[in-house]
Amino acid sequence: MVTRKTVLTALLVVMAAGILGSGCGGGSGGVDIIVDGPVVLSRLFDEGDVLKYKFKIGSQSGIKRTAYEQTIYTQTEIKTTCTFGEVTDDDVTMRMLFTNATGSMTIGDRPEIDESVSELRGNELEFTLDPNGTVLSWTGIGSSEYLEAGAGQMAVLLYDVFPPLPDEALDIGVSWTSDYDIPDLSAAVDRDFTGETTYTVTGFKSKNLIDCVVINRHSDFCFEGRAEQAGEVWLMEGDGTVDSDLYLSIEDASLVFSSGEMKMTLTGEGSSVAGAAASNVVEMGIVSSLSIELVE
Repeated sequence: MVTRKTVLTALLVVMAAGILGSGCGGGSGGVDIIVDGPVVLSRLFDEGDVLKYKFKIGSQSGIKRTAYEQTIYTQTEIKTTCTFGEVTDDDVTMRMLFTNATGSMTIGDRPEIDESVSELRGNELEFTLDPNGTVLSWTGIGSSEYLEAGAGQMAVLLYDVFPPLPDEALDIGVSWTSDYDIPDLSAAVDRDFTGETTYTVTGFKSKNLIDCVVINRHSDFCFEGRAEQAGEVWLMEGDGTVDSDLYLSIEDASLVFSSGEMKMTLTGEGSSVAGAAASNVVEMGIVSSLSIELVE
């Protein structure tokens, strides 16, 4: 039997583990290197270039409403091939093909395969980026059931692929801020993540034999929009944080690795049927582990 005590206890355990694991480098690994002075990062996009990434998302959602409490766990792993198309002075096109995707969901003690993740395989999104990598627009499978589910964790994770770069040279301790405004990947769901992100250089390391700048990223944001889990839909608002460590290639500023977590506390009204009128007040706490790895 799931009780309020078990839900809150589980959430606190995960949050405490996340706090202990966060910070400068965490368990991300890599070998310290010495660089010859400050480093200036500059993105280089060439037509035909290919980057392959593996995304992992693990989430725990504690849901509380009138006379009902529930904990939902999800695990997702997605492999993509990103191919760059036309490159101009104004924008860059990139196709993201989902080459593999697996997921599971556990409600109480009932684990099951998340078929909505598997349906991503063989499909693709096409992005238009500015020369610095900021997403300007996208087309493709925005109506995918998986991209409509959760609270936008995939959109948050994709934001780390091309973090904004400063014009100044980077050395340990250099810090800069940017607005946090993530476009939703789903054509059917309107979610707004708005706030501010602070980036701080924490070191230089070799990761997977690639020399990298290591950057700690902390975001504070407000959330407003739709959250979905296990077929239930809620209109929510609240706030959250994202903390992660980013490894960017010194050579071309491409993302080599990132690892971090997202925490959200939300309240709102919900329904057990998508699109139906709001039926009750819902409180939700979400802790998600997020990672991206450049693969062969």
